[in-house]
Amino acid sequence: MTDVANIDLPYIEQNKSRHDTMRYYLRIDGKRICRLPNDINSEEFAIEYWKHRNATLKPIESDSPKPLLSAIIKQNSFRWLCVEYMASNEFKALDQTTQDRRRNIIESMWIEPLNEKDQRLFADMPLSKMDVGNLEVLRDRKRDTPFAADERLKVLRQVFETTKNGKQIVPNIARLVKPFNVHSDGHATATPEELEQFIEHHGKESKAVLALSILMFTGFRVSDLSLLGPQHRRKDVFHLRLFKNRNRTPVDIKMPIHPLLKAVLSQHKTNAMAYVVTEYGKPFSIKGMGNRISDWFRQAGLGHLTAHSVRKGLATDQAHNEATDTMLEAMFGWKDGKTSKIYTRQADQARLAWAAVEKINWDGIGTKLVDAKEVAEG
Repeated sequence: MTDVANIDLPYIEQNKSRHDTMRYYLRIDGKRICRLPNDINSEEFAIEYWKHRNATLKPIESDSPKPLLSAIIKQNSFRWLCVEYMASNEFKALDQTTQDRRRNIIESMWIEPLNEKDQRLFADMPLSKMDVGNLEVLRDRKRDTPFAADERLKVLRQVFETTKNGKQIVPNIARLVKPFNVHSDGHATATPEELEQFIEHHGKESKAVLALSILMFTGFRVSDLSLLGPQHRRKDVFHLRLFKNRNRTPVDIKMPIHPLLKAVLSQHKTNAMAYVVTEYGKPFSIKGMGNRISDWFRQAGLGHLTAHSVRKGLATDQAHNEATDTMLEAMFGWKDGKTSKIYTRQADQARLAWAAVEKINWDGIGTKLVDAKEVAEG
């Protein structure tokens, strides 16, 4: 029997008809590409999905066209092992955002050729033929971005650790590959000049600048921005539980609203459950929010920046304006390993967060978001 990989496929939009029939569509970059067969577990579905996805996402053509992923997964191939991993309890126990990120890393490796002379894809490579050298090739193709190289290796180690019926499927040769050991999160740090460029490109009344304003004056991650709405506001303070590690080590914070951010929010009235919503008035998914912000940065000629770049830029800005380590820990919800600070953080979090917000400066470009008069009146 042929194995068909239709589990947790990205880019699939699903909705029910008025007759309670589930309908599936391929949706990429906010555009509905086509309708897919009704049976998501069928071979017909897989064939249609990969045909249209490959056609939509295919790379720029060169003199030697590259092969595309086949609809059928070859037994005991690298792609087959990856699918077994994504069906495992270990993978399913991860947060959805982590699953999505790892799936994207895995799929990017599937479509890479073995080498310049051999254009066959890694996806179809038999596990019996894969060795340390092959995995080093996959790692080194991200050499220019060492953090991404180490993330790729981390995922490979998880994939090769996959078990079936209580036994490890293959030896974990990925553990023999050395990482670059990069001590960076891989994101550029946004500067005031770059954010000014973003604001001028999109205009202060835009949804893009609304999202940027919240990031600039709170330091929230995309996962928190996508959920943040009026229900989290108590007068001039946001009350929320940070999304990251919310199940294992939850962090509840009270985030004072900077006067400039308060003025921006007053310009963008919303009746939705989130401040930043889609064209249909619905909250963004975490992945959708991250992609949209990256799109906005690219449109402004700042493709090297992400939402996390603003978080890093904010911490840099505050540190340069004499915010202390404890202030930053209180505002960003960071934790250190010293037990004594657990108690001081609980007692001082709100007070120190107020002090941290007062340290936000951004070289004065926040005044481009709203008129100074509106800040004074707010």
